Amino acid sequence: MTGAARSGLAYRPEIDGLRAIAVVAVILCHAKIPGFRTGFLGVDLFFVISGYLITGVLAADLAQGRFSILRFYERRIRRIIPALMLVMLLCIPFAVWLMLPDDLENFGQSLVGTTLFANNILLFLTSGYFEMEVQFKPLMHSWSLGVEEQYYLVVPLLMGLAWRLGKARGLLIGVVAVTALSFAACLFLARAAPVADFFLIVSRGWELGAGALAMLLEPRIRPLADRRTAARLALAGLALAVIPLVLPVTNLSPDARTLVPVLGVCLILLFGGQAGPAGKLLSSRPFVAVGLMSYSAYLFQQPVFAFVRIVSLDEPAHALMAALIVPIFVCAWASWRFVEQPCRDRNRVSTRALLAGSAAAALVVLAAGLTFHFTSGFYRNWPELAGGESGRSANIAYNESARRFTKVQLPEAGGKVRLLVIGDSFAADFINMANETGRVGGYVIKLAPIAVCARLKPGLVEQAHRADFIVLAYRFKPKDVRCIVQRVTRLQGETSAKIIIIGRKSFGYNNNAVMQLPESQRWTWRVAPQPEALEANEAARRALPSTLYVDVIGMLADAQGRVPVFTPDRKFISQDREHLTRPGAIYVGGILFRHPALAALLAAGNPKPADPR
Repeated sequence: MTGAARSGLAYRPEIDGLRAIAVVAVILCHAKIPGFRTGFLGVDLFFVISGYLITGVLAADLAQGRFSILRFYERRIRRIIPALMLVMLLCIPFAVWLMLPDDLENFGQSLVGTTLFANNILLFLTSGYFEMEVQFKPLMHSWSLGVEEQYYLVVPLLMGLAWRLGKARGLLIGVVAVTALSFAACLFLARAAPVADFFLIVSRGWELGAGALAMLLEPRIRPLADRRTAARLALAGLALAVIPLVLPVTNLSPDARTLVPVLGVCLILLFGGQAGPAGKLLSSRPFVAVGLMSYSAYLFQQPVFAFVRIVSLDEPAHALMAALIVPIFVCAWASWRFVEQPCRDRNRVSTRALLAGSAAAALVVLAAGLTFHFTSGFYRNWPELAGGESGRSANIAYNESARRFTKVQLPEAGGKVRLLVIGDSFAADFINMANETGRVGGYVIKLAPIAVCARLKPGLVEQAHRADFIVLAYRFKPKDVRCIVQRVTRLQGETSAKIIIIGRKSFGYNNNAVMQLPESQRWTWRVAPQPEALEANEAARRALPSTLYVDVIGMLADAQGRVPVFTPDRKFISQDREHLTRPGAIYVGGILFRHPALAALLAAGNPKPADPR
């Protein structure tokens, strides 16, 4: 029996069929199967379905006078917590075994964030700076659970208040108002703050609200269509929901275009059934079977993909990732059969046992997560990373230490060489390399953080007028090279300063797998830079004069185009495969400053060590 049926709502098998489409789309997307890049929209489909079902349960309880927040939360715990705790507990030993401190600390933070249903907030707060790539994060997908649980915490209270104020009419007005406000926030954040738009409930709530409106309006709208018209509308809805899952897109955050699949799901919810082409397909046994275990399948797929990537020296083949779908569904079936079903049944698992078991599992997960965080992923057990800093947070702090130069203002004149460094965290890497190798002693250095394609503000232009040398250093993509060329042209028109562009860095696909190699191979192991970095580097080499462009990859690569992972004294050059550790800054800096484009910079001043931090 489904949760909906137990809550008094009529069971609709086509909704499980719709869940099957959503979860398969997400799995194919996370597996990086060609043609399914937009499968992440499956999460949007889940949100609409959740809004529909949760509103139905709460509205029925309110109408029948049996509304209980505690009973509602118990149902949510039974539905979500046991399977989620199982997956997190299974992930912990694999993470300890396979992950470097950088990644293990990040995983620990995700354990805490997921347990507190706030991983979406954690990802929002930490996104964009040294974030571990999505493909290596076993719990990355739990951001959507955070959105749903935050919705579950707030909506019963709001619906109870709206019902008191105006019964069913008040409920409808409240849902319309909240949905409209959330959609407006989504449209604003899609441009102003895409990361917030993707992760936060304020811009995702309208998708759940759309499902809620479908539930509240269904008794009025469904009778307006006869059987044939309803079948056609449901089929149109299926098309609107499915086609966007295979269309190429450039943005991940929800915006006005997300209305298409959301509207499609709403049409199925409003006019669907087991009749008609769409209803028969979605209600078929294979679709329903996958839909019933969709929650567990969603929980298992990301950890399986992530850990397989973590043990891979190079990106796994599409065939391997596709083959992993079979064990994912085997795990999902076992979780559904032996965890989900028993825990949803009060006759099999009492409320006391449910709460005690959930609390015990949560304490274990929280303890593990906090341990990984406060030990920086057992950093001190790794001599390959011992270079003065201590762990992921300290590694970020090492890069960010260069940000003290953002407060510097270049003087109009003086005896010191004036160096303006423009860029992102790669610009901070350049300053650290210069400092660690003693190449800019006595220089006046200004760091100006600015996006690669952003317009130069008047204050920065004024600093450019005062500079003797300007260095541009970015983690740029191939499409950004045009912006770099335009920026160089603009600066050349504004100042006589010598301009230097630092190329991309990349130290392979995955450091975790390197540590699984025998020691006889590990320390001298060389890796191919990531394709995007190579493509960006090549585009920059074609677009920029060799007198201005420093090809970092070219300076580090051997005849086969492969770069080192470790310094000669067996220290990691980079923890995250792009930003430099202190030993990495010393090693790469010693090579980088041999480039002819930097000769004038070195000759202009007295190369003594920079002021200490």
